[in-house]
Amino acid sequence: MAVVYYAFTTLSTVGFGDYNPRSDLERVTCAFILIFGVAIFSYMMGIFIEILGKYQDLNAELDEGDSLSRFFGMIKNFNNGVDIDKELRDRIESYFEYRWDKDLNQAVNDEEEEKLLQQLPNDVQDSIFSVFLFGKFL
Repeated sequence: MAVVYYAFTTLSTVGFGDYNPRSDLERVTCAFILIFGVAIFSYMMGIFIEILGKYQDLNAELDEGDSLSRFFGMIKNFNNGVDIDKELRDRIESYFEYRWDKDLNQAVNDEEEEKLLQQLPNDVQDSIFSVFLFGKFL
């Protein structure tokens, strides 16, 4: 039984400390407490990772802007250090800014969201498409 206790203590990384269980019952109880602690910690880390993922999704627009800047740098590099025409650059930037701001199709942009949308009743799907996604166009 002592080996199981030491294995759980090592896996949970709490260390062996000054206070330790003396009997088998204390070791079993401590092992369950350690497993419960690891489970709670894992759950909290999962929530934290989910928050970070949502934060990255919110910053995706900034990443797209950085990609556009790198694109213009690449064009300048292939053009022997000469920038493209300022008017053309402004038109390209305004196009992408408009597209990133107005593209409501990104609300359903992956397979999981598409499956979720398909599970909704047809009248709800019609409302989503006609009011939310394409309301201004219609």
